[in-house]
Amino acid sequence: MRLIHTLSWYFPDTSGGCEVYVDGLVQGLGAYGITGTVAASRHGTQEAVYRHNGVEVYRYPLYPHPTKAQQRQQLPPGGFEYFSRWLEAHPADIYHQHSWRFGCGLHHLRLARQLGMPAIVTVHLPEAVCLRGTMMLHGQTACDGWIDPARCGHCIGVPERVSPALAQALSYVPLRVGTAAESELLNSDSIRLRQLARTLGIPPWVRRHRHLLLEMANLADRIVAVCQWLYDALLINGVPQEKLVLCRQGVGGAGSRTIAQRNRHPDDPLRIGFLGRWQDTKGAQVLAGAIERLPAHIPVELVIHGMVHGEADKVNRDLVLAMAQKDRRIQVAEKLSREEVPAAVAGFDLLAVPSQGFETGPLVVLEAHAVGTPVIGSDVGGVNELVHHGVDGWLVPAADVNAWSEAIAQLATDADLLAKLRQGIKPVRTMEDAAADMAKVYEDVIGHGA
Repeated sequence: MRLIHTLSWYFPDTSGGCEVYVDGLVQGLGAYGITGTVAASRHGTQEAVYRHNGVEVYRYPLYPHPTKAQQRQQLPPGGFEYFSRWLEAHPADIYHQHSWRFGCGLHHLRLARQLGMPAIVTVHLPEAVCLRGTMMLHGQTACDGWIDPARCGHCIGVPERVSPALAQALSYVPLRVGTAAESELLNSDSIRLRQLARTLGIPPWVRRHRHLLLEMANLADRIVAVCQWLYDALLINGVPQEKLVLCRQGVGGAGSRTIAQRNRHPDDPLRIGFLGRWQDTKGAQVLAGAIERLPAHIPVELVIHGMVHGEADKVNRDLVLAMAQKDRRIQVAEKLSREEVPAAVAGFDLLAVPSQGFETGPLVVLEAHAVGTPVIGSDVGGVNELVHHGVDGWLVPAADVNAWSEAIAQLATDADLLAKLRQGIKPVRTMEDAAADMAKVYEDVIGHGA
């Protein structure tokens, strides 16, 4: 069986959880005689073909400066014709798509079905459901994921004085009309005109977003959710249960407890690590703020290995760097390569995952538990599916800096508690496990003549 795996980013340009998952899945499927080719977008105007980890990778161009119509998947993205020609020339037994955004989204899935390929979509990010991208209603409380023009509209920018009934009515305005009005008015010097832009543009966009999700459900033979909250959110929005599959992520090279773990001396500070993007939703600023508030006598050291992907990330990084200049307990270190991650995580007493929104893994929790390192994480969807409070880690209210400070202080001064959490870690799910589950899904799709 031959598969094509498509996604929006890939090695060596980026090395996030989705890329790691796809690479691990392709490798693991080899045990079942299933081969794969990876196709991923790349910003620019040129194609590229190369091999990564022994697998052929095709990079199709994603032209810069996409229009709103392209970003909202009304129109194919610039460069789509390159992907179209390539896919037509490379038929596969199954087309497996791992992204749901304009660079790898509706038009790519439609094309695969038009070419007669059975199709599977794995949803890796909250943005497939949540336009805010966090599943946090108004950025504060957990959301169930129901896509509603009024509720979602108010959450992402429609003024509160616009009634739910009016927001619902405006959602039926043709999207091209709402988008044109939004584009025309959003850069106005008038606050009222900018508010009008959001009022006219956002509700139709929300309705379109729900339509896209349902079209995905119609086109795909199976939709794979990698965590329970995402499965539930897809179900509540009308994705047929018979098409839904819950298949959690796994960690590659699983678990090697043979990697030397840190042996903390009683006089040593509690060494906490953070790995991830500098994006504010990943929460490094909350973590640094918590350290900053700790009394000087609390023995703790925070090491941040951050990654920058865009200007917003740089702003958050600079905020944390300013804290680090005032507090020597906060250390900003270099980004780690994938090969360096296991040993680095084993060298921490705790791995911190201070996410400010729902996660679909996160993979880093599995990577920590795989080497025997407990996790202190936000009590939000995804993280709280993998971390069991008081057993193998500690859960904290996501945005409560004081709560983070108190939890860190407790763990820094109670060696017995930390030892208990380390002992509570159980063997983790591996990518070999995930590959075995997905091989059954592929066989089921082929067997049913999809």
